Amino acid sequence: MASWTGHRGLRWMGAMLVCAWLAGCAVPRAARVPMPSLSLPAEAGRVAPVLIVFLPGSQEVPQDIVDEGFVAEVKRQGLDADVIVADAHMGYFRTGTFEQRLREDIVAPARQRGYKSVWLAGISLGGYGAMQYARAYPDDVDGIVALAPFVATTDVLREVSDAGGLLHWRSLWPALPGDHQRELLRWLQGYVDPGLSRPPLYIGYGETDRLQPYEPLMVPLLPPDWLLSAPGGHDWTPWKQMWVDVLQRLPLPRLPGHQASVQR
Repeated sequence: MASWTGHRGLRWMGAMLVCAWLAGCAVPRAARVPMPSLSLPAEAGRVAPVLIVFLPGSQEVPQDIVDEGFVAEVKRQGLDADVIVADAHMGYFRTGTFEQRLREDIVAPARQRGYKSVWLAGISLGGYGAMQYARAYPDDVDGIVALAPFVATTDVLREVSDAGGLLHWRSLWPALPGDHQRELLRWLQGYVDPGLSRPPLYIGYGETDRLQPYEPLMVPLLPPDWLLSAPGGHDWTPWKQMWVDVLQRLPLPRLPGHQASVQR
């Protein structure tokens, strides 16, 4: 019984809330150690200056990210970046081991191999995970791309809206370990505090995405160029369009003959 009233129980319940909001996660998979991944270097035998660690959604596996063209788009736009797609599925969130496994199995070894910059990118559950990882290990992450991430349930977002927005919100609930939604919202508030260090966060949703928080949530927190949008709902079409868009905006090195788009 103690586990249900302790931190493990809170983590499990938090994972169940995320899973429910992601429209019924796939059949649970075991959280393997080490976390499996696909490594896709820009050039064989060379470590690029930047590593993009891509985290799939709750319904996807790493090969889906490759098949849908996300890795190819990185190469097409000439970013001098390698890509690792981590199999960071819901099993790691259920067991409360997501941050530990991503760090020990993916991020820390990447730093040891010589990557100067590590960016996290994710879709849906993966976008949520990217932000949670940066909250837990801020020194590990140089930037985040969160496409259609879960942020909080309707009840919690209503609590924020009733307070006049995230800038004015102060949770009435105590800051309990495992309350990942309110922990994440408190972390997002830090983007307006010049005294706090936060990595660049590019975030966006399809215009009719069911996971999109109420519109003003991010607007006061982030520069306009970090906010993404595309026609569509919670599916591949807007995700891919926003990925093309954000790769043109990211302040990352390009291979010879390529140039980033002018920042808007």
